[in-house]
Amino acid sequence: MFAKTFEKFSYTSVVISTLLLLGISYYYTALEITESLFESKFINGILIFGALILSSYSIDKVTRELTTERTNRNAYHLLLYPLIIMCYPVELIDMRFILSSSLIWAAWINMRVFIEISNPVRKNKRLFDASVLLSFSSLIMVENLILLLYPIMILIASNITRDIKHLIIIFMTPLIILPTGYVLLSFLSLDNYLFSSYLFGYQLQMLDNFTLVLSIYYIPLYVVFILYIISVIIKFKRSSGYQRRILDFTGFIFIILTSLFFSMNQELTGSEFHYLSLVLVSFISQIFVKKIKSLYVNFIFIVLIATLVTFNFFI
Repeated sequence: MFAKTFEKFSYTSVVISTLLLLGISYYYTALEITESLFESKFINGILIFGALILSSYSIDKVTRELTTERTNRNAYHLLLYPLIIMCYPVELIDMRFILSSSLIWAAWINMRVFIEISNPVRKNKRLFDASVLLSFSSLIMVENLILLLYPIMILIASNITRDIKHLIIIFMTPLIILPTGYVLLSFLSLDNYLFSSYLFGYQLQMLDNFTLVLSIYYIPLYVVFILYIISVIIKFKRSSGYQRRILDFTGFIFIILTSLFFSMNQELTGSEFHYLSLVLVSFISQIFVKKIKSLYVNFIFIVLIATLVTFNFFI
């Protein structure tokens, strides 16, 4: 069933995954959209679908092409990604989280390629692309600027040849793009959407949010996090090499810090969880990296789908 269809990367697996993402995009447009530049559901639907496709491409790139565990690579992540999105307890749509998260994941791919390649010109280009994408995500949500610390951490901790040009690119790119973008979009009367703040736009109080987090509505997400914890254990056991462990540890820290940050919000929309997509899917996909019996593959997906359907549609 699932094991056979997504055992290999093929037109069938890509089409099914794309149709699922298209269905999610349509469902999202049926919900109330709280933050968006456009009032048109059609335009918002196109933006959501484009963002999901970009995130899917990023996940595919890191899971299938950039992973060091190259034996028996498969396409299970193409099904896993839409299922995890459907497990998010989304009640309202905040376009800022969906769009900026997709830009962040595209930036992460460029950082991964930056680490992998040795050509200095190509390295600088990939680092510049990552900085540009992070800068654009910061135009949408100003707190995304803090994510520029991740490239710096990777430069310091990873075993690569360091160059002062790398730090210049990381710091100078946002200094050029952010003011320029603000002036240009202000001229187009689109500045109200720029530099939104999560910290100052919401009431943050962690303790009062526990009743929401422990609701039945979150059970599908709990199942995803259980799979994530299992995958973390598997991945850290399999990972070999200092550089690989640095990347894995960075992803793990990102999940922890981002989850704690969002847990302080009293009024979660559910769109915030898109910030976790790539790390959740790429880690959980490690369960399927080595040869695994189709029975276990189908069982994992059936449990995920059954939980999703039961608690999202019947309860």
